[in-house]
Formats: sequence, structure tokens, C-alpha cells
Amino acid sequence: MERWSMLTCFITPDMLHRVLPAGDEFSSATGSAYEDEEMEAARRMLEQQTGTPVPTAEMTAESADRFAFPHVDVRHSVPPNADPSLVCRYGVDKSWLLKSTLSRYWNGDPGALVGEFQLAFLIILVGQNFAGLEHWKRLLHLVLGSVEALEDSAESLFVPMLKTLDDQLNECPKEFGTSVLDQDNFLARILTTFVLNVYESEVPEKRALEDGVQKVRETLATRFQWVLPSGSQIQDEADVEEGEYAPQIVD
Repeated sequence: MERWSMLTCFITPDMLHRVLPAGDEFSSATGSAYEDEEMEAARRMLEQQTGTPVPTAEMTAESADRFAFPHVDVRHSVPPNADPSLVCRYGVDKSWLLKSTLSRYWNGDPGALVGEFQLAFLIILVGQNFAGLEHWKRLLHLVLGSVEALEDSAESLFVPMLKTLDDQLNECPKEFGTSVLDQDNFLARILTTFVLNVYESEVPEKRALEDGVQKVRETLATRFQWVLPSGSQIQDEADVEEGEYAPQIVD
């Protein structure tokens, strides 16, 4: 019961009714808005290859047998009509997208976002339905890819997110964790970026963030034999890459 509580502590009945298919059953659900995104990308690619229009597939976002996840697109994280400096900043730092999606989908409540992160994981772990994997990955990227948001959301969002991730890593089968670590190197990349962001930050909650990172690091090492470098190690590696081969900024 204690383990289950750690995996579900941010999930609410309203969230379940909103996200799960009709009847609150998810073992037979067919997908989510992310499948629509993949279908549209495939349609556009086919148009480019053939040079002829391809009809848009009928979207089924309102279908009763689908998960009603909000669609989070971390590739489009820049404010509308942003000037070049903002495009550069928020193309990498997902803070603007995080704040806007928190307001749009979760009424500004960080706990609701963490709750959906928990629910997406349980859809995979308990329901054996991988429709939750893409949402889980997008939310992790959205939060851990944000830098500016650390200043005002460290305690309310980032610390609970790290705790939840650690709880999940401790519960998921080792073969699943290994596949997620290896798949596109996603988890390695986003965690490495976040570790460096925490290392370079000066937020008052820095110690709590570092403690959260350390627990994740220990879990990765003991369960999956994967080493998450420290902030100083990552910074040292970045410094080595500087010099004549470093990117040059031009006017």
C-alpha cells in the first residue's frame, strides 16, 4: 500500500474521469492525441515523397476508447511572434511552454501535472498499454527541460517530479527501464541537461533539488547499472569542447 501510494499520490478522481476512456478502463484503449500527431507527420511525408495531396486522416480525439491526454508538443516551445532572442532562448529552455501549458491544461496546478505523469506511468506499468509512454516522456522533457521555471517552481513542481521519477524507476521492471534508457538515449539526455541546470542554478531550493537528483542517480546505478554524471563532471566535459571547435556567435 505504501508503494502504491507513492505512485498515485497526485492522481485525483476528476483526473481519472477526464483522462481514462469511458468506463475508466484502459487495458483496451487504442491510443491518444499523440497517435494523431504521428499520422499527420506520416501524411505530410507521403505528400512530399509523392508530390500529390494526401487526404488528412479523420482525427478521433473524441473517441470513447482513447486516452484524453492533453497534447504537449515540446518541439514548439516558443511564444507566438517571438523575436530572435526569444526563439533562441525558449527553443532550448522549455519554461515558456511549461508555464503556458500549466495554465491551459492544469489550471496552474503543478500537482495536476505530476499526477498525469504518475497516471501515464501506471497505464504502462499496470495496464500494459504503451499509449501512456509518449505522454510520460513529453511531461518529463517539459519539466526537466525548463530552466527559468526553476526559480519559482522548484519546490512545487521539480522536487515532486524528481521524487515521482525515482519511485517509478524503483518499481518498473529492469528490462523496461533499460529499454527506456536506451531508446533514443532520451532519459540520459534529459537528465544530464537537468543535472547541469541544477548545478548552475542559484535557487534557494538547490539543496532539495540536488538531493532529488542524487536519489535518482543511486537508483539508476543500482537497478540499471547506468551512471548519471555530476554537474561538475558535465561542466568539465562542456569546457573541454570549448575552444577552436566551439560554435561561433556572429551578428
